[in-house]
Amino acid sequence: MVVERIGPGHAREAILLGRAASRLVILAAPALLVLALIGLLVLRFGGGAASTALWPEQHVLFLWWNGALASFPSEIWSAITLLGDAAVVLALFALLLPSKPQVWAALLASVPAGALISVSAKHWASASRPAAVLDSATFNVIGPILQHNSFPSGHSITAFAVAAAVIATWVARPQRWHDWALILGGLLAATMVAVSRVAVGAHWPLDIAAGAAFGWLAGLSGAALALHSGWWTWLCRGAGRHAAGAALILWGLLLWLRPHETLSCIAVVGLAGLCAISVGVFLLLRGPAQRSQTSPEQGA
Repeated sequence: MVVERIGPGHAREAILLGRAASRLVILAAPALLVLALIGLLVLRFGGGAASTALWPEQHVLFLWWNGALASFPSEIWSAITLLGDAAVVLALFALLLPSKPQVWAALLASVPAGALISVSAKHWASASRPAAVLDSATFNVIGPILQHNSFPSGHSITAFAVAAAVIATWVARPQRWHDWALILGGLLAATMVAVSRVAVGAHWPLDIAAGAAFGWLAGLSGAALALHSGWWTWLCRGAGRHAAGAALILWGLLLWLRPHETLSCIAVVGLAGLCAISVGVFLLLRGPAQRSQTSPEQGA
């Protein structure tokens, strides 16, 4: 019988992967707790997720929150809420691809889980948005008036998926002050995007709480997929870099063609398109790079 021996290098890599996976499980705990609490609330009041749009407590909290946020210019909220658009935020974060490809790979890998959760949960819940329940004259609406598929907030899913993917891959074990600053900044930015969905009158508070939890889990799934460097090394630094570069250039051009009503949104989308095109050109022009041995300790 032939026994295959595992070399010390492979054993160390397996240990590091195990530790990284364990940290991802720990990071998932807060999101699972939030979802459990939301589930208990829905069971307590009855009627399923669709009934959440009819809770008087939601109406009071939404109207107060929306009214308080209306003191800020609408252009600010329309620009912030645009950062919950996956096409825009992934293009902006493409700037990380040359120096931190694993981080961008984690963002990209979180898209399938985030999209699946968003589409399936919205279809399952079939909850009405504020404009379908309340008189739109009683609260501030920025942008198009939406009425259906409120629970959960898709923009919140995207924002917290980005935060989770970046935190889990960039600062696996925070030790220095700027590690904690990055974590705090990421969470604050994601929270602002989620809050903007109430500010523009598109979602109930419970929608953004659920979206934040779902998005956090989606981001961690992307970080888990990025632990295995083979696919993203090929895409960002290997033979696939030309296809990735061409896709990013096309992505950026399509963003530039998107119509927007406010100057702030035009600026955000224009910057996102510029980032995608610039990185796309970089990938097309760069030569093949040697495969780097990225430690799983850096990946989760």
